[in-house]
Amino acid sequence: MSASGGTTGDAPAVGDPATVSALAARILGQLSLSAWLPGAFFVACIAVLLWFQRVHSVTLAGAGQFVQHNWIPFLIFALPAVVISTLVTQAFAFEAIRALEGYWPSVWPLDRFRHSAQKRALKRKAARSDEYESALVEAFRSARPALEKRGIHEDILDAVERDLQGKARPSRLTEDEHDEADSLEWEELCAPWHSARIVRLRQARSELPEDSRVMPTRLGNVLRAGEDALTNSGDLEGFVMRNRDRVPSRILVNHDEFRTRLDMYCTMVFVSLALGAFTWPILWNVPWPQRVVVSAILAVTAAASYLAALGSARGYVVVLRQIDRYAGTD
Repeated sequence: MSASGGTTGDAPAVGDPATVSALAARILGQLSLSAWLPGAFFVACIAVLLWFQRVHSVTLAGAGQFVQHNWIPFLIFALPAVVISTLVTQAFAFEAIRALEGYWPSVWPLDRFRHSAQKRALKRKAARSDEYESALVEAFRSARPALEKRGIHEDILDAVERDLQGKARPSRLTEDEHDEADSLEWEELCAPWHSARIVRLRQARSELPEDSRVMPTRLGNVLRAGEDALTNSGDLEGFVMRNRDRVPSRILVNHDEFRTRLDMYCTMVFVSLALGAFTWPILWNVPWPQRVVVSAILAVTAAASYLAALGSARGYVVVLRQIDRYAGTD
């Protein structure tokens, strides 16, 4: 027994498996779910690229047998590589979202590109507004015969059509006719293809914020338009945390799911682009047409990840609006 009363012998040794397991659990516990897929994807693609370099061709023939014969060193390399890659991708997940939203450093090339992208977004917004107004007029005209059969007065129908065209109503309308024109529900009577077009254009317009708030990217505009539509947000960064007690758990679960997907897909965009850049120096001994194919596949992966990020952002905005409804209740 030691002079310290035997407590020294109770301390776990550095090499104790329990200590190592606890340390590993703490490290893995710091990694978010959204970072695992990009991290594992990066390591897997690097391993595949190194195999292509080894065999001087874009083929996986013999790869399974090679791993089977060298599985111990393969695992020794792969497991730490996946953890480290996940740590790195997690560290840059927030910046990946910000970059894809359009929050870029204020340097000359990026400033010019940002201004150009914002101008294109404004032109696209104006074009969508014009197309939406035109679609409404066409849809109303398709529903007008059915409205006339219901006995709706021609002056009221003219007033509604002029509203849709952005013109003044006929001066001969009475106050009651103005009220009837305001409350007339006609969209359910138009042709289904007109209804589908109106819904699509209405959704597209809702994804663009006010002119002074337009962002240079589609993802940035979807998120900003959604944020601007909130009425009880205040400081948006703490919006969800401030209202967690008011919101049903199922909505909070949906919020976390969409936020995780948004983080993951935005990170995947940059991971795929980075792999595409690494393809050419790693595959220096592979024929260039095959290198082009590999780069194209990674570029398609980056584009698909961006589209998935857009879909996740739309779902995220819907959940934020649901939270906003509960935030406005006492």
